[in-house]
Amino acid sequence: MSLRHSQSEASRSDSSGFVKINSGRSQLFSIRAFLTDAWLDLRTSSEFAKRLFLQNIAQRYRYSSLGLFWAFVPSALIAILLTLGQPERIPILIAGEVPPAVYGVFGLVMAQTFLEALNIHRVSLNQYIHLLVRQKIPLEAIVIAGLAESAFGFLMRLPVLLVILLVFHITPALTFPLALLGIAAIISSATGLGLFLAPWNVLSKDLENIMQFFPWLLFLITPVFVVVHPGNWLYILQQFNPLTYIFECTRFLAYSAGTINILALLLLIPLALILLILSWLFCRLCLPYIIERSLT
Repeated sequence: MSLRHSQSEASRSDSSGFVKINSGRSQLFSIRAFLTDAWLDLRTSSEFAKRLFLQNIAQRYRYSSLGLFWAFVPSALIAILLTLGQPERIPILIAGEVPPAVYGVFGLVMAQTFLEALNIHRVSLNQYIHLLVRQKIPLEAIVIAGLAESAFGFLMRLPVLLVILLVFHITPALTFPLALLGIAAIISSATGLGLFLAPWNVLSKDLENIMQFFPWLLFLITPVFVVVHPGNWLYILQQFNPLTYIFECTRFLAYSAGTINILALLLLIPLALILLILSWLFCRLCLPYIIERSLT
């Protein structure tokens, strides 16, 4: 029986009885059936996702000396370094309306959240291909577990943001809870991009080489540590980066400093969600090809 295309006819009575029957019929022969299938898999994936999430968190920190502290140690160290560097007025750390430590730590946490969510989903098919080949787990469980892991990572870094505000006597804005919308947009866009790249990551090793320098490129074209003012090429380059608007809006909602483009934020949040949904469906379409390649 060909694995090139698949259509699931699953017995979903409980999470332990997940079965997917592959056939040679195209998944897009009936778009409505394809979407219905995806929705049913999504609804029945919560138990799988919970198990994967707990397993991933346990494996990540089980054998480390600091355990869960590693989730926010990098952000805390950067905060300390930026705080120590502030009295010296290091030019590259000048942040304008707020101390550079506050601006830099917020940027670092957002960049870490984006990169972590991107990498979690980029390698997800590679990580769980042995389970996907044996039809032991739905793809949706992997996606949900990855989203939960990304959110958990941010929550572990959130105390660093709160502490840095207290240290520099900055009162969080009344809109601070709304800043979580910016974080949600960051996680959604990174997850969507990661899922879109996941099939390529399985079939080719080129992406691993690209990811060696991608974080540095992200730090260049996104306002992570440095405020770039109008009038130079880097400012123009950053205006074409959607993350620029999300980062700046999140900062503004958190402590009411800087600039905010409400229209961009209201536009980018639904676009990030759309990217996430389309990338998830794209992965479903690619999965039979990936399984076939892994078997051959």
